[in-house]
Amino acid sequence: MKLKTLSHIISLMLLTGCSSQIERIENPERKTSTAPYENLFPSHFIGNGPHHINDDLDLLKPEEKMVVERAFLDPVPSHKYSKSYGYNFADLVYSDIKIDEHKQGEITWLGHASFLIQQMNNDAFVTDPVFHEFDGFLGWLGQSMSTSFVRLGEAPVKAKELDFVSGVLISHDHFDHLSNKTLNEFSERTHLYLPLDSSSDVDYSVGPTTEMDWYTQTQHSKTQVHFLPSNHNSSRGIFDTDDSLWGSWMLDDGEYKVYFAGDTGYSDVFKDIRAKMGPMDVCLMPIVAYHEGKRRVHMSPEDAIQAAEDLGCKVFVPWGYGTWTLGCEHVHEPLRRLDLAIKQSTPNFTVKTLKMGESLNYHKLLSSTKS
Repeated sequence: MKLKTLSHIISLMLLTGCSSQIERIENPERKTSTAPYENLFPSHFIGNGPHHINDDLDLLKPEEKMVVERAFLDPVPSHKYSKSYGYNFADLVYSDIKIDEHKQGEITWLGHASFLIQQMNNDAFVTDPVFHEFDGFLGWLGQSMSTSFVRLGEAPVKAKELDFVSGVLISHDHFDHLSNKTLNEFSERTHLYLPLDSSSDVDYSVGPTTEMDWYTQTQHSKTQVHFLPSNHNSSRGIFDTDDSLWGSWMLDDGEYKVYFAGDTGYSDVFKDIRAKMGPMDVCLMPIVAYHEGKRRVHMSPEDAIQAAEDLGCKVFVPWGYGTWTLGCEHVHEPLRRLDLAIKQSTPNFTVKTLKMGESLNYHKLLSSTKS
């Protein structure tokens, strides 16, 4: 089913103290188009759970368990064991990284929520690039309070290697998804796409900026860029909770639909997206930070599989693990739990797990399944 044509309200606003113009694309059919924002659908999870039989499993090996005491000021509880003991960051980095601007129909995982997406029409985008430690004073403060906010290793690819990228997509303003330092390392005229009211969190001088509402679209070169809802929240500081929008992105090059979920919990939002946008070819799905109350705004591997089924995905690529320990789980748990969940549910799509810097040619994969 094709998305019903929306009559967009588009306005150009000149930011105070900044010479660049911000394009704002609103959806007049959406009732809550101003802050504070709220999710379209309630989460399926209320309280601390457990909500799935796999929540009670111990997926760690004995040699990965090191008992730790939670620091007094640590805002991220580490539970009983260290969340990174026995983990070697280098093991998750691909040994033969090759960034080639001429690739088509290919994605490359750059760590955490960041993907390089190279489409069949030669347009190239990057999602949520954070190639450094977290921005500014609050980033430093968070790292001072907890090692959960400190990178476990350097980003495998830097922005200077992506000079052919013409568009950057940001899902929301949390520090692990929005880095001003990284953004300003992209090439001149790189177009930045943001959720509504996120411009105040950005100090971007490289290229044009567009803010978008849920279920709106715009044309970027030969690609249709759609901003879609998710079940999450936003905050960049202490007193700005939900003052900016959050969401997911879908790129349509006329041949394939590539969906990037951003951070999200499971809800009926995925069925709603499928009803409005049709099935997705490639789904980039988060599988971390899902313990206890966090499951309202993050997905366990089981939730991500169900969301991908709702979306009609053909290829499922997980992300989120290995760069930071922002959830309560050990670094090794998400992929092991995903493997178990796949065996339990036998989903109707292909699952491809990547290392950082590793690429997947989804065009070849999907073409081979058609024949």
